This record gives sequence, structure tokens and C-alpha cells, in this order.
Amino acid sequence: MRVVFSHANFFFMRIFLSLLFGLHICLISAQSDEAVLQSFYTTALEKQQSYKWLGELCAIGGRLAGSENAAEAVKWGYETMKEMGFDTVYLQETEVPHWVRGVEYAHWNNLPLAVTSLGGSVSTPQGGMLAEVVEVADFDELDSLGKIGQIEGKIVFYNYPMKQHYIKTFHAYGDAVKYRWRGAQMASEYGAIASLVRSLTNRLDDFPHTGSMSYQDAEIKIPSGAISTIGAERLSEYLKINPRGKLFLQLESKHHGRVVSHNVIAEKYGARYPEKIMVLGGHLDSWDLADGAHDDGAGCVHAMGAAKLLLDREEPLKRTLRVVLFMNEEFGLDGAKTYADFSEDEMHVLAIESDAGGYIPRGFSFDTDAETLEKIRTFQPLFLPYGLFEFTNQGSGADVGQIRGKNIVLGGLRPESQRYFDVHHAATDVYGAVNARELEMGTASLAAIVFLLDTHDVIR
Repeated sequence: MRVVFSHANFFFMRIFLSLLFGLHICLISAQSDEAVLQSFYTTALEKQQSYKWLGELCAIGGRLAGSENAAEAVKWGYETMKEMGFDTVYLQETEVPHWVRGVEYAHWNNLPLAVTSLGGSVSTPQGGMLAEVVEVADFDELDSLGKIGQIEGKIVFYNYPMKQHYIKTFHAYGDAVKYRWRGAQMASEYGAIASLVRSLTNRLDDFPHTGSMSYQDAEIKIPSGAISTIGAERLSEYLKINPRGKLFLQLESKHHGRVVSHNVIAEKYGARYPEKIMVLGGHLDSWDLADGAHDDGAGCVHAMGAAKLLLDREEPLKRTLRVVLFMNEEFGLDGAKTYADFSEDEMHVLAIESDAGGYIPRGFSFDTDAETLEKIRTFQPLFLPYGLFEFTNQGSGADVGQIRGKNIVLGGLRPESQRYFDVHHAATDVYGAVNARELEMGTASLAAIVFLLDTHDVIR
């Protein structure tokens, strides 16, 4: 039996076959995406390469900008990424402050209080100081007492806790951090001789948490420190019993000016659009009280581990992949600012960082236009099997936030935050506080989102 097709029948048959073929390709693509993501998570969890690298980085110790440990971390990052299969690895020079803490001690009538200097603080006089303490709940109370002469010659104690009712702990941190950042400057305007803040943590423990502070335009710079949350509770009780009692405070520190350090940068050129750059980043520096495991050793090995997963695929990325280990996020964003200055004429299309710890990932945040965000959200179902559900427009991160461009998508990995401030900037931020599986889930998630954005041309 012979079948004869008319021109009209042939035309409609072509349309039908085209639609069928298109649907088939879409299904294959969706299956391919799922398979690629599964391979990322399988490889990351089985090999645990990021966790091994984190152990090497944490073995160096705290990596405060300008320190010998920070220089050793730069060397480690450079040598490690040279072995990863990038097309080029290089150092980018940047200037950073070199501040060194010394003896830290406080007691109330010989009852010790756990204390640490805030980053950038000046030193107390040699041998320490002994003075009355004024407890204030906030800046409004500081102003009220300052205007009637109750602050002059005393140590101001900001007892402002991170609020427990915030579901997202970064919101609680953002609410309270102003007392660490501006507390000394504000207290000095009323004649205070030092300031102390309650440590920024949701946890009640005896580990003080450091962090950067600023004198801004203060005429007189006064020493500033943080006491543990248990110490804050005790001091508040002591003051109720004896408001005129005196606190002994010794916070020794020294500024050594600015010194040369480096960002560590590695690149794999894109197969189709090499001029278009996708950045994965974390900050190599940390505070000096511990290993800097969650903040931000985890972010560095997240970026490196995700790059490793992407580089090991047979099919290359369309766009250039660049890993940047930024120097000195904690103390002024010098590395990020330097990178932004040197790369302002380049075509960045994506910059995503990890700087919220190595806990189990819950999703991503993006700084982009509404249309692009909706396209990115179409990938959300692919991540649900791995426990990621947040695709928000709540911003990116401090380092990649220095990079700006018309069509760039800025992003940040968003891990579970409930325990993050237990260790943030404290002596508890050690390698043992990081769970290998949770860390590797973050690594795979970063690789997955970069793969999808590049493969499906969501970034321009």
C-alpha cells in the first residue's frame, strides 16, 4: 500500500516531528541536568576533597591579614590550585593592615571575665586600667547618661544581646553589630576611657567573639573589647550589687601600619565565551583566635572544590571560570576592592561566594534583576532532593559585592545559619566544628548552580 503525502500534510508532519523532537531534547536535557547534579553530589560526598583541603588550611592556624599565617595561606592556595588543572594561577598584590593583639585580661574584684580585643582597637595603658563601669542597653541610653555627665572617665559596657526571635540569625547579627562597630567611637564622645560589648552570639557560653570596629572620626581613640555572653551576664549582676565597683581591663594591641599581601586567583578559560567571567570566591583571611574553619576556610574550599568538580567534567564550561581567594574581608575588604579595581574593564557575568559557614546548604541568594531571578528559580526543583529550597533576592556577599556591572549576577551560598554564630569570630571556629558531609553538600551545590547558569545561558 502506497501512502501519498500532500504538501500540506508534509508541512504539518514536519511541524509535528519538530515539536516531538524538541520535547525529546527537553526531556534529555532535564535528565542530563539531574544526572550531572547527582554526579556532583556523589563525587563530593565520596571523595570529601573540600574537607581534606580545609584540614590543610586550618593546620596553618588563624590567618589575620598581614600575619605570617596569612602569607602561608596565600602560598597554600597558590600551590594547591596549581595542581588542579587551571589554565593559569597567579597572585594579585594588595595592601592590608597589620594589627596584632597582645595580653587580654579583665576581672571584677578578682573575678575573671573572658575578654578579647576588637580588631583595630588601640591598647589600654601599660599595665591596664581600673575604672567604674556604666552598663547601657543601647545608644539611646548612652546619649541620655552622657548628656548628664555619667559616662566621663568610665568604661561603657554595651549589654545588647543578639535577639533570639529572629529566625535568620544573620538578621539578629545585623541588628546588634553596630555596638561592636561604633561603640567605642560613640562612647568616646562622652568621655569614656574604654568600651566593652556583649559578644555577638546567640549562645550563652564563655568564649568572647572578636570582630572589626571603627573609630570613624573620633577625636580620642579608646580601647574596645568584647566579653563572653556569660561574662556579660555576670558583669550585669555585679553592677546591680555594686554599681560603684571597678573593673580591671587590660587589652594590649599594636598597629604595624600596612603591609603587602595577595589575592590568589585561578582561571579556566571558557570554550565558547572566554571573555565572559564567572567568579567563585571565599576569603582566605580569618580572625586569629582559632582556625577560621567556618569563617571562611569553608568558603575557600567550597569555591575550590566546586571548581574541581566542574574542571573534571569532559564537557568544558562555555564561559571562563575564575576562583578568587580574597584577602582581608574581615578587616576592610582590601582584597575585594583591589580585585574590583583591576578587573573593572573585564566582562563579569557571575560572581558567587561562600561566606556563611560550612553548615548544610539551604539555597542561594542573588542580586540581579527580577527577570533573571525568575529564570534562576526554574532550577529550584533540581535542588529539592538535596535539601536546597531558598532562591531569594536578599543579596550576595561582601567580597563579590565590590564587583559591579550592568549584566552581572551576584550570588551567595546560603547554609543553615542557626549554629553559625556559636563559632563566628571565636576560639570555637576550629576544623573539628565542621561536618564533612555538610561541607561537601555546599561544594556540590555551588558546582551545580554554576553548571546550570552556564549551560542554559541564564547569565549573559
